[in-house]
Amino acid sequence: MNNKNKNLTLVAADDHRLFLQGLTGLLSTLNGVRLAAVCGDGDALLRLVLHHRPDLVLLDISMPGPPAEETLQRIAAGSPRTRVVVLTMHLDNGLSRRLFELGLWAYVSKSDAFEELSGAIEAVRKGLRYVSPALQAQARIEAGQDARLGKTAAVSLSGRELAVLEWAARGETHQSIADALCITERTVRFHLGKCCEKLGAKSKAHAIALATQRRLIRVD
Repeated sequence: MNNKNKNLTLVAADDHRLFLQGLTGLLSTLNGVRLAAVCGDGDALLRLVLHHRPDLVLLDISMPGPPAEETLQRIAAGSPRTRVVVLTMHLDNGLSRRLFELGLWAYVSKSDAFEELSGAIEAVRKGLRYVSPALQAQARIEAGQDARLGKTAAVSLSGRELAVLEWAARGETHQSIADALCITERTVRFHLGKCCEKLGAKSKAHAIALATQRRLIRVD
């Protein structure tokens, strides 16, 4: 995936038919993305990966087939350039760490997938790892990392607000954030304004500093 401007070929796997239909519809609206195939179990996914050698795999880790760790290992062995985005309803801190150690590129909450997936795909296209902001907040709460602040932030800042703030923290312009998240530049400014309001920040830079200090966002 060296050329950031080329079309991405995707294979999607999920055993929930209606969710997969919605996912297919969403992907059809994204520029530079071609959905090559879909399936409903891990064994079929591995066959499709070997056949299509896609740039990206969207993987539901709760569907029938091999465990997620084995699936990632077999994808890496059979199609090394394929990057994997996991879709999940439930956060498992231990599993997520193991998956990233095995080469996972993005970890997306299924409940926020239709808002966040375009941003996750764009991050991976740019060579960045991605974790849903809601999942990051949940992980920090469960891990006891500044639990009081984490609980407050998880309630007060939406997943989209956290996503916009994290992209801004990486130095992206308002327009590039809008393009990545498939929203307008005005909406980006609105979300940043809400972040400042909820965090008690005087500016975007101040909001980023506060969010980073409280471990709400990660700046690599």
